[in-house]
Amino acid sequence: RIINIMSEAGRAGEARLAVYSGAKAALLGFGKAIAQEHGRDCINVNTVALGAVSHEGIRSGPLSPSATVENDERLGKMINAYPVGRGLGRLSRPEDVAPIVCLLASDCAAYITGQSIGVSGGYYML
Repeated sequence: RIINIMSEAGRAGEARLAVYSGAKAALLGFGKAIAQEHGRDCINVNTVALGAVSHEGIRSGPLSPSATVENDERLGKMINAYPVGRGLGRLSRPEDVAPIVCLLASDCAAYITGQSIGVSGGYYML
């Protein structure tokens, strides 16, 4: 199994981040091409697309786990700018992402390949 992790910016595009968005979109195309080339070898290739992820490795700022709309003005602006602010009202966390990665790595996903799955709380919807 090959599981690529990319940003939703690669699927949706981001103003003022053309190079970043393009690089992330390349992961999607790469994954689909490899899935087609190596399907006959029973190699599954899928991509998980993420929005902003809050995690413990970030000590301060709007992506830190301790940040809330009440104590971080930048987080408030991010939540208002991202569609997730109208839905789930928070940024994603590693525990939101891990289950889909585990699923794609498991035998339960033996017939899933060449797919892009968004785990971004609705930031981008196909």
